Amino acid sequence: MMDELEPRISPLVDALGRTGLVRTFSSCEGHYAPSEQALVDRNHAEVRFVPADGVSVNEVETLLAYVLTRFKAKHGLIPVNVTAHKRYTPLDDKAIEETFVLEIRPFNRFDSPDQKRADTDRAIEQVIQLLTFYKDPQ
Repeated sequence: MMDELEPRISPLVDALGRTGLVRTFSSCEGHYAPSEQALVDRNHAEVRFVPADGVSVNEVETLLAYVLTRFKAKHGLIPVNVTAHKRYTPLDDKAIEETFVLEIRPFNRFDSPDQKRADTDRAIEQVIQLLTFYKDPQ
């Protein structure tokens, strides 16, 4: 298990943390070269998080709606899709862990690894800009 943040995703993890709304616990900067492929799909960047202490799920969903709608309006869906979802992971036969995932995925899986890396890095910076200007509506 890796304890250090990968350098290309670290600024996005930091920007999410600065909102005060989420606590991140897992991230991946995306790995596109053929030599970096594994059984698990690594052709995207992502950050996983839960609401920070005292923060409601609704507040996190409001933040994500802001980021996703503004990203699409400013940058479209090509060359990357920025999406989010809630992930339900069984912990045992009774308990489920709920986490949020913010994902940056190159639109064209046939682009070269270098192109996907450049597009992902640019999208990370664009999402950070949106987070920088986010004002909690409450």
